Parts: sequence; C-alpha cells; structure tokens
Amino acid sequence: MLDVYWFCFLGGAAFAVLLVLFDTIAGGWVDGIFDALPDAAHPILIAGGIVSFGGAGILLTEYGSFGVWTVVLLSALAAALLAIGLFFFYVKPMSQAENSVAYSMKELEGKLGEVSVPIPAGGYGEVGFTFGHGLVYHTANSDDAETIQAGERVLAIDVKDGVVTVCRWSESYPIHN
Repeated sequence: MLDVYWFCFLGGAAFAVLLVLFDTIAGGWVDGIFDALPDAAHPILIAGGIVSFGGAGILLTEYGSFGVWTVVLLSALAAALLAIGLFFFYVKPMSQAENSVAYSMKELEGKLGEVSVPIPAGGYGEVGFTFGHGLVYHTANSDDAETIQAGERVLAIDVKDGVVTVCRWSESYPIHN
C-alpha cells in the first residue's frame, strides 16, 4: 500500500507542477478551460487532495502503528480537509477576483456617455464611455436619426455590429454608471 501512497504523492505533485507550467507557457488559456467546471472540481483541488492523500498515507504508514484501513481513512480525511481549505482560501476568492479590464460591448447598453465626434443625422460619430479608470470610444449613431453635437450627453440603448445606438440623455432614463 505504501507504493500507492508514493504514486499518489509524486503523481499529484507532478500533475500540479505540469498544470502550472503548461498554463504559464500557454498564456493562461488552460485555466480558462477549467472555468466550465464547477469550482469544487477545480484541478488544484484535485491535485492537492491526491498529494495530501499520498503524503498522509506515507507518514501514517511509516511513523504510525495504524491498520491499513485506518491509514486509508485518515489519509482520505486529510485530503478532504486540505481540499476544503484550498477551496475556501484559494479557489473561491480567486474565482470572484477581477482578472481582466476587458468588457463586453453589450455592457454599454444603459451607460451614459459623451459625444466626442458629432453624430450627423443618419450617420456615424463617436461616443466616449467611462469603464473603470479609463475612457473607451465607440462608433455611434442616433436612434432617431437626428444630429447630436460633440459634448452632448447620450445614453447607449443598443449595440449592433460594433455600433452603439444612442439617444440624447434624459433624467427619466435609468443609467448604469
């Protein structure tokens, strides 16, 4: 049984190291693959559980005077406790952390912006929106095909094919700034 514990310990450790190295080399897309999995099935939890099962099994077998099934049970308990700790102190907080300054064009809907390049009737101009600490500019047109001058406040009401449809801002509209 000691061979099984060593296999779990070394195999789990090798898996964890390879996972981190491969993800670093691949530019982070490997971690994105695992986003589809529930947080409880995160590879770090699985690797950590296997490593701790193997490590506890080795220690309890070598330095304890327990029976085979007691060692298996205590090793499984150690693995579960470590996985639970990893979940609450690493996986869950990291899954809720901001990891990108990117945004979806659909997030513009309902945002208040300012016209930077006038929008002619039936044509296109440019509107700036605040995201985080910066401004983003997008091609825009008017919802009712009227001219909107530079400096006017507008409300984004739709995004289609990379163009933001806006209307003049009115305090009666809800905004999400």
